[in-house]
Amino acid sequence: MMYKGILGVMAAFLLATAGLAAPLTAAENRECRKLAAPVSGEARKYSVTADIYEFMAFPDIPCAVYWRNNELCATELSAFQFSAKVFDFVGGGEILMTEAYFVVAAPGEPLPLAFADREEAAGFIARSGGGELLDYGQLLDHSFD
Repeated sequence: MMYKGILGVMAAFLLATAGLAAPLTAAENRECRKLAAPVSGEARKYSVTADIYEFMAFPDIPCAVYWRNNELCATELSAFQFSAKVFDFVGGGEILMTEAYFVVAAPGEPLPLAFADREEAAGFIARSGGGELLDYGQLLDHSFD
C-alpha cells in the first residue's frame, strides 16, 4: 500500500515539473548522438572521433563539445582530451582536437571547421568574409546556440 502512495507522489511531482525543463541546446536539438562508425564523404570535415574505452564518433564538432562538457565522467574526459581528433579542412588529415584551430560562424558554413594551422584558419576567415577563430579552450566555452 505504501508503494502505491510513493508512486502517486512521484507521478504528481513529474507532472508538476514537466513544464519546467530547461530549453534544449543546439546540440540537443540536432539529435546529438554518438555514432557507431566514423563519418565519411563531405561530412567528415565536420566530424570528431575519439577513443574513450571504445571507439566513438560524433557527427560534428558542437556535438562532440556537448558530449565532452555534459555527458562524460572525469576519467572519460581525460581520455577525450588525449584521443579526440578532428579533420583538417584544408588537407583532411587527423588533428588532435586540443591542437586544432576552429573557425565558427563562417558565411556558408553551417558548422565549425577545424584547421591544423592557425594562419590557414585566419586566411579562411579573410577569404570567406567572416567567422571567428577559436583555439580548443575557447571552443569548449563557445555557445553554439
